[in-house]
Amino acid sequence: MRRALRLRPFFAAALCAAFFVQSTGAADLAPIFARGMMLPPPGRMAPFPMPGPAKPAKSVKPAGEPWLASAIVVARWVTERLTAPAAVEAAPPPEALASFSAAASNEVAAIASLPSPEPPADRMLISMEGRRVIASGLAAQLASLLQYRSELKPLRPRFVGEWVGKGPVRARVDYLNPFGVTRGEAKGFRVHLSDGYERLLPHRGLMPNSLMRELPLYFAGDSVDVEATVLNTGSTMLTDLSVAAVQEEHTASGDAGAPLTSPVINGVASLAPGATAVLRWRIKLSSGGREAVNFEQTHLRVLGKDPAGSEKVLLDQAQAGIVDPPGPE
Repeated sequence: MRRALRLRPFFAAALCAAFFVQSTGAADLAPIFARGMMLPPPGRMAPFPMPGPAKPAKSVKPAGEPWLASAIVVARWVTERLTAPAAVEAAPPPEALASFSAAASNEVAAIASLPSPEPPADRMLISMEGRRVIASGLAAQLASLLQYRSELKPLRPRFVGEWVGKGPVRARVDYLNPFGVTRGEAKGFRVHLSDGYERLLPHRGLMPNSLMRELPLYFAGDSVDVEATVLNTGSTMLTDLSVAAVQEEHTASGDAGAPLTSPVINGVASLAPGATAVLRWRIKLSSGGREAVNFEQTHLRVLGKDPAGSEKVLLDQAQAGIVDPPGPE
């Protein structure tokens, strides 16, 4: 009996502990029993008393040097890659080479059979802004150029040339109804048309002296009326004169160029001292020019008779006149 009475406080304490655990929950008690922590249980607002300052944990130094080990690994990997034998690829079999050769030959043959492309349509058509015609190919460019030419009016009724010759005969070549003028400058050719169009076309190299002036401008293939005025500067009568003119390719030296047309010959029966004779003929300008400026020159010769009756050259000027028939630029 006394023994039972002695155990009663222990049973009471165990019962209270069981009731406390049941009412509080193991999750709420876990932080309490955690070493070094006294935090309020989850969901509980009442804080528990905080313990004293915790002792700092002892620092443990790492064993060895990890960067040294990494360097050793990298050096070993590089050495293996540098000393490894190079891989040799096996040569392709003859069947694969024959198949590749056949495919390449077929591709080359297919490219060669294609039609050649048209020249790029990047040449400037002489036209005002707002009147430019988008054209591709030479035929379309020519059609556009002819349409523009048909609407363009002459710049002036006559382009008066310069007097040439130093002997007893001097001459001047005029071109009628030019559509514009071309003037050579240090940097290129300045083109000016009757409708107000103006453009400077760059020129590479030295500009010939013969082109450093205004020259009449037409279009390639135009028929142009030309007048030559022959003046007797001597003191004697000239009889049986022959005036021959031929269109030639322009030369920078001023010499005779390759002929572009057949000679045109006119006759003057007599020419008194100080008198003039005017001759007119029609020329067809070259249509083979492909550049922005394609100058050609009028080669003029005047032949007469000497007292003995033999023919004598009184005037021979390869550049008696120069004209610019631009091509389909």
